[in-house]
Amino acid sequence: MTALPPFTIARYGVYLALAVAVLTTWLATRAGHPFDEALMRAIFTFVLVTAVAFGAEAIILTSPPRTQPTQDPDPEDHPTDASGTADD
Repeated sequence: MTALPPFTIARYGVYLALAVAVLTTWLATRAGHPFDEALMRAIFTFVLVTAVAFGAEAIILTSPPRTQPTQDPDPEDHPTDASGTADD
């Protein structure tokens, strides 16, 4: 698995926040709310979704990297004699 480039989640989170804000504005105006109230709702929604996206990005960037588990060496690489000691 390859690591994500920095700020990938934040970038797509901002795109998602913009889409949600536009959808919120459109749905609020369709429901009969004045445009300025719908716009304020959209701004509030945009800020919340953006904050969640940057928070998720901060958690990912500050978490320790995953370590690969160590594998046992192949027994065929180190043959042993009958006493169990390695032949050198």
